[in-house]
Amino acid sequence: MGQSRNPLPAVTLISEDALHKSVASLLSTIIAEQGTLSTQGVWWCSIEHRNAKSSREGAFRKKRGVIAGIPDIVIGYDQRAYWIELKTAEGIVSKVQKAFHNVLTSSGHVIKVCRSIEDVRTFINDHHIPTQRIAGLC
Repeated sequence: MGQSRNPLPAVTLISEDALHKSVASLLSTIIAEQGTLSTQGVWWCSIEHRNAKSSREGAFRKKRGVIAGIPDIVIGYDQRAYWIELKTAEGIVSKVQKAFHNVLTSSGHVIKVCRSIEDVRTFINDHHIPTQRIAGLC
């Protein structure tokens, strides 16, 4: 009898919103709730800047100082800001995002494009951002 081959498992693609929710859940668990200082002195929050629904809304945002290209998440620790841009496996960092990422790195900030929960964990560990170690999460 010939051996039957199992096809490669299907890759499940998730949306950027789903990735964002998963990362927010992770950060709430291993650091603290968003906008709350952890016992180790770490805080984080998400930044929502979806495309404006109209030119009027875009103009209103611009007058308020809102700019395009801001990364999705910022983590504050030890007087530094650590920025995370979330993208799906196929997601593309726009020219505007790349330009603002350059502004951040030029001024001494740390920015990383993360495409998975694992990327976020690695980023946090690589920069020695303290977390609450929970079995199975970090």
